Amino acid sequence: MRGPMGDFVRRALSWGIVSSLLLPILTLVVIGLGALLSALGDALGARFCGRVALLVAVIWLLAVVATAVLAGIATLAAEEGRRGGGPRRHRHRMGPRRRRRRLREPMEGEPRQESWGDRPGKSGRPARRDPGAE
Repeated sequence: MRGPMGDFVRRALSWGIVSSLLLPILTLVVIGLGALLSALGDALGARFCGRVALLVAVIWLLAVVATAVLAGIATLAAEEGRRGGGPRRHRHRMGPRRRRRRLREPMEGEPRQESWGDRPGKSGRPARRDPGAE
């Protein structure tokens, strides 16, 4: 992905990965602090730590979901970039496009040919000149 949207997705994906790894550790530290405060007899501090741990766990869950969604967006964008852009449109009843041949410069006294197929009754290619026939 390129451009401002690509920068945003890349940055948000980086933050999502970091927070998905660090927030569970923070949750466990806050739960441990709450257990320590409860053991020391501070019920109010233990309840506060329990609610903070719950808030951190909810934020962690949102970070995991956002990271999964952003990873999907980045994967689809990378796949689209490899394919070469948007959806292909096929022409009806036509084969694949061919490269046009470059027209040769006309020799002296020869009329200029606009394209290979502009002469009636001829196939797409000009006839070969036989040097022995002239």
